[in-house]
Amino acid sequence: MRASRLLVDCLRAEGVDRAFGIPGEENVDLMDDLHSGGMEFVLTRHEQAAAFMAATVGRLTGRPGVCVSTLGPGATNLATGVADAHLSHLPLVALVAQAGAARRDPPQKQVLDLLALFRPITKRAMDVGGPGDVPASVRRAFALAARERPGPVMLQVPEDVMGTEASGEPIGPPKVKARRAPAARLEEVRALLRTAERPLVLAGHGVLREEACEELRAFCEAWGIPVGCTWMAAGALPYDHPLSLGTVGMRDSDLVRASYEEADAVLLVGFDCPEFQPQYWDRGSRKRIAYLGRAPPMRCPDLGLEIVAVGDLVHSLGALTRGAERKDAWHAVHREDLLREVNREGEGPRAVVKALRRQMGRADIVVSDVGAHLIWLAKYYPAYGPNTLLLQNGLISMGVAMPSAIAAKLVHPERRVVAAVGDGGFLMASAELETARRLGVRFVTVVFNDGGLGLIREKMQRRLGRSSNVDLGLPDIPTYARSFGAEGYSVGEREFEEVLRDCLARDALAIIDVKVDYSYNRSLF
Repeated sequence: MRASRLLVDCLRAEGVDRAFGIPGEENVDLMDDLHSGGMEFVLTRHEQAAAFMAATVGRLTGRPGVCVSTLGPGATNLATGVADAHLSHLPLVALVAQAGAARRDPPQKQVLDLLALFRPITKRAMDVGGPGDVPASVRRAFALAARERPGPVMLQVPEDVMGTEASGEPIGPPKVKARRAPAARLEEVRALLRTAERPLVLAGHGVLREEACEELRAFCEAWGIPVGCTWMAAGALPYDHPLSLGTVGMRDSDLVRASYEEADAVLLVGFDCPEFQPQYWDRGSRKRIAYLGRAPPMRCPDLGLEIVAVGDLVHSLGALTRGAERKDAWHAVHREDLLREVNREGEGPRAVVKALRRQMGRADIVVSDVGAHLIWLAKYYPAYGPNTLLLQNGLISMGVAMPSAIAAKLVHPERRVVAAVGDGGFLMASAELETARRLGVRFVTVVFNDGGLGLIREKMQRRLGRSSNVDLGLPDIPTYARSFGAEGYSVGEREFEEVLRDCLARDALAIIDVKVDYSYNRSLF
C-alpha cells in the first residue's frame, strides 16, 4: 500500500475520525486515501479556520485534533491557528504537505523551509521520514501533542514519500500510568493550607485537561477554600457554588480583585502563568504560593513558588482532601460583591450578555471571538461547567469563534452552541458559514456590532485622548447571511433576546447582528 494509506491507518489507530483542512497538489495521495479509508474530511474555506477547528476538538476531547494543508501559502495560512494552539496548550497534529526532495534543492516556487517555520510555534516540527518511518512518526507526533502540557506538533509529509509503497502496521497509543506527586510534597502543601488563614485556589486549564473538576470541588468543599477559575478554566467550579469566585483574569478590574489582595496563601491547581500573570494577582497581603499539576510549572520570573508538587491532579487533590481542616468563610464578602455586580441590570453589551446567559442551558457552549465582547463575557457570563464558555487567552486571534463553534457542534451535536463575535472578527471567518451550511451544522452567531474595533478605540482614547483607523464598514449582515443559506437578523439590544430564543428553539443556522453601544467599554477596565 502507499505510505499515505498507512498514515491514514495510523490516524485511525490514534482514534482520529475527522480531519480539517484544504487539499493541494502536493497532498493528493493523502487526500485520496483519507477518502478511500472512510475518514471524514471537513473542507474549510481557509486553512487558519481548519487549525482553529482541530484545536477546538483537542480542547473539548483531550485528544489531538488533526488539520491538513498543502505547502507554501497553505502552510503559512495554517500557522496562525497552530500558534494559537501552542500558546493555549491545545493538543493538535498538523499534517503539512511538502514538495519532494528533488524540488527542495534549490528552493522553487511555493517551497519554504516548513520545519523552520513551525518550530517556534509547536512542541515539535518533524518530518515523517521514509515510508517505513510512518507508524513511528505518527505515534511520536500524537504522544508529544497529548503529553502534559499539551500543544501542537507539525508533521511534514513530502509528496514523494506519501506516494511511495510502504509496509508496516500502525502503533496504537500505549496505556500510560499517571505519575503521582511525592507524598512528602503533598504534606508540605497540606501544612501550608493548615497554617493559612485566608487561602485561595487559582484553578487553571490543567484542571480541565486532566478531568479533575470533581476532585477540585471535593477538595475545596473539604477545606472551605474559595476558587477563582482562569479564562481557560471557566466553569471548573460552577459559578453558583458557594465557594466560587467566578472567572478571573483581568489585569486590574476583576470583580473579585479584593480577594487576591486579602489572601495570605494561593494554591495554583493546573495553572499556567500566561492564563493570569502573577503580577496581577500576587498583590496586597504577602502570600505563600504552592503549585499542583501534572507537568512542572512554567518558568515565570514573577512567580515566587514555595512548594511544587508535580503529579496527577486527580490523585493529588484526592490525597489532600483526606484529613482536611475546614477554614472560615473569609471570602463571603467577596462572593457577595461578585453576585451583586453580576446580577445588576445594565444596558449595552452587559444587557446582551445577560440575555445570552438566560437563553443558554448550563451545558450549552458559548465560544467567544476576540474584542471587547470577550471581556464582557469573561466578567458577566457565569459558567456552570467545564468547556461551556470558551474564552481565548493564548495567541488571542480574531476570527477564531465561528470555526471553533463548528468544531464544538461536531463534538457535541446535542448541545446548543453560540459564537459571540465582534464586527471586526466576523468578516475574518464568516466564509466558514458556507462550511457549516454544507455540513448541516447549526449554531447561532451573535455579532456585537459597534461599527469598528471597539476595544482598540477605547484603549486609544485612554492613552492618547483620541482614536484613529478603527472604524469599519459592514455589509448588510442579514442579506449576507441569507446568501450563504443561513438566517440573518439585525436587532437592537431590546429585541435581541426574543430573536435569540427563537433561533435556538428551532436549532437554526443564524446570524444575529446586534447594534451595541460600546461607550460602556469605559467601565470595563
